Amino acid sequence: ERQDWARGWAKLKEYTEREGHARVPYEHKEGAFPLGQWVAEQRRAYGAGQMTGQRAQRLERLGMVWSP
Repeated sequence: ERQDWARGWAKLKEYTEREGHARVPYEHKEGAFPLGQWVAEQRRAYGAGQMTGQRAQRLERLGMVWSP
C-alpha cells in the first residue's frame, strides 16, 4: 500500500509540475496510471479521517484541493 501511495504521489507531482495545479479530472490517466481516481480516493480518505497527517501535508505541498 505504501508503494502504491508513493507511485500516486509521484504521478501527481509530475502532473502539477506540468499543469500548474492539482485539480485532476476524475477520468485523467498519467500513462496507464488512473491519477484522477487516485486523487479522488485521497480526498475520500482525508474526508473520512483515514489519512495520516504526513500524507496530507505532502499532498497539500503539491496544491491538493480537498473539496473539488
